[in-house]
Amino acid sequence: MISMMGNALQVLALLVALVAAFCLIGGVKLRREGLVNVGYLLVFGNALALTGCIAIILTCLLTENYSLAYVVSNYPVTDSALKPLYQVSAVWAGRQGSLLLWTWLISLYAAVVDWRRMRTTDDLSSVALGVTEIIVALFTATLVLSESNNPFMATAAEYLNDDGSLVSPVAGMNPLLMHWAMILHPPATFIGYAGATIPFAYAMAALICGDLSARWVELTDRLAVFAFIFLTIGMALGAVWAYVVLGWGGFWAWDAVENASLFSWLTAVAMIHSFTMYRKRGCFKFWSMFTAAITFVFVVLGTFITRSGLVQSVHAFAEDPVSTYFFLGIMVLAGLAFFIGVLYRHGTYDDEDEVESLISKNGSYYITNIVMVTGAILCAYLTVSSSLPSFLPLGGQVVGAGAYTAVARPVGTLLCLLMAVCPMLGWRRTDGAAFARNMRVPAILGALVFCLLMALFVFKFAPLYDQILADGGDAAAGITEQGPKAYYFVLTILGFLAAALLFASSAYLLGRGVRGRMRNKGDNPFAAVFNLFRHSPAQAGGYLAHLGVAIALAGIVGSSMYVREVTLNVSATEGETAQVGNYELVFTGTAEYADGTSGMVKQVDLDVYEVSTGRMLGHISPSMEVSAATNQSTLDASVITLPLEDLFVAFQGLNADGSLSIHVKVNPLILLNWIGAGVTVAGIALAFLPRRATPLLAADER
Repeated sequence: MISMMGNALQVLALLVALVAAFCLIGGVKLRREGLVNVGYLLVFGNALALTGCIAIILTCLLTENYSLAYVVSNYPVTDSALKPLYQVSAVWAGRQGSLLLWTWLISLYAAVVDWRRMRTTDDLSSVALGVTEIIVALFTATLVLSESNNPFMATAAEYLNDDGSLVSPVAGMNPLLMHWAMILHPPATFIGYAGATIPFAYAMAALICGDLSARWVELTDRLAVFAFIFLTIGMALGAVWAYVVLGWGGFWAWDAVENASLFSWLTAVAMIHSFTMYRKRGCFKFWSMFTAAITFVFVVLGTFITRSGLVQSVHAFAEDPVSTYFFLGIMVLAGLAFFIGVLYRHGTYDDEDEVESLISKNGSYYITNIVMVTGAILCAYLTVSSSLPSFLPLGGQVVGAGAYTAVARPVGTLLCLLMAVCPMLGWRRTDGAAFARNMRVPAILGALVFCLLMALFVFKFAPLYDQILADGGDAAAGITEQGPKAYYFVLTILGFLAAALLFASSAYLLGRGVRGRMRNKGDNPFAAVFNLFRHSPAQAGGYLAHLGVAIALAGIVGSSMYVREVTLNVSATEGETAQVGNYELVFTGTAEYADGTSGMVKQVDLDVYEVSTGRMLGHISPSMEVSAATNQSTLDASVITLPLEDLFVAFQGLNADGSLSIHVKVNPLILLNWIGAGVTVAGIALAFLPRRATPLLAADER
């Protein structure tokens, strides 16, 4: 019964989306207002039908109703206090539920636009909603037409008792997903993914309607920023989860599914900046449409990678032919539709304010767009290269993480330097005297921050480089493949220089705004900060986001370039010690117990001391959980966080001789990654506030 109800709602959602698209686009073209009004109502109907689908899955999970195969496969078998939240997160834990969630979220975005525009039913919004409903219909079709994507497949009768309980226990949700970050990471990412549909739909509507004014950007800009906020949060939470759950002590591995989020994030940065230029200066019209289109295409490419099985990833789902053809088709159709629309409207979207000089705000935005889009395309190509024909460059070859890193480090440093100087430049052209005046204080402040970072480099990182090489292993191999020592050090110094200058310029601009309000408005310091973000949220939030990027960049330099990594074989004798760098680990015992999820946990207890002072830093208990149903091992690492570095310890099991295999990583400056990500998200969120911006610098008016 439940299976039939869910399938009926899915089919209804598909039909309603198709009819809504016809009414909205057809009504505009035929000038039938009544047809358009019906389309607006049907958008709500589609969202309600998909909401019903989500409600059925959620209800089954909360009530332990196993009549759906999806619930059997993804129900969290645990006695954790977070189990109720895991039951909710099980909605998106599997391939079917995650696709349903994504489809539902797109329908909710459409409903929000529908609600905001239904009183005016302007042609631009009506056609944009029609395009959105076509996309919803295509996504819903992948649920309806593929058994492997359908979350409402009934559980086979032989697996259920008469009372609806399971005949025998099953593994249920993957233990790796039972973590607080995975309660939040997927929905945040999907909110970002789904939101990319709206700018694309409005860009297509602008081309279809021939309205290439800034109106379409004004109508979609805030939803685009909202989606970008959640895409950023999703990536940050994914990094946290990888660091503390997967047991390898890292937060980014250039995995195909990780890259899938990065493609759209890079182009979304270009899109947000292009929208700003379009609204403020009347330029970057083509860039705005192009970045909106390519961001949507990359979002679909991400799910294509995840679900097609053509690209190998530890995060990917099993191969599904329907997903392969449907999502490939969506990408091709979206790209072709945009290309045809641009050709049809060729000559009607010339920029009113062309880039006269690269040494200007316009020029820096232009360079940023080129770097972001080119970087995203290159990263996407390298990610899918293994599935490409052999006659293409790198076709059939799997590109290792080292290749991505070799490109990302210098390009990322260049972008951060560009971010540091961009706000000091003038529009169209830059006056040298004004630029020097604006850069004087940031240069001095940046020099001070750079000196502090260089002291850290000279006294800690430079000696650490030789120690890592002496340790050997993967960490040493990762360093040597990046080039000679001199080049590695130059990259480090340039990275710290970019971080220092970006931090200084962003802090200076925020400080200047605060001082301006204190001087001109008589605000006290706290009121000045509050009112700055209240009255100039776009600029102040942008500078705060740049400040967070600067903090994260310093953290990335340390936590990705100077990680010390050692695997220790420690005798299981109480009092046995092992040393890594300035840390001494003292073995105090082991424990083994059932964890309440039909599995066993093997735990190692260690005391950690600081060698240089003899101070005890804490007691840690890294463990390994082995599932009885699947025999899968899940590592639960322990982390001691200090201001300048993390000590990451993972227990990897027993060796043949009975000794303990303990993996230890010392991750310098990794705390700055999380602080920087938080500050960046806060800045973007503050920029989202619905207030009219006022300039913080006189240069902004030129």
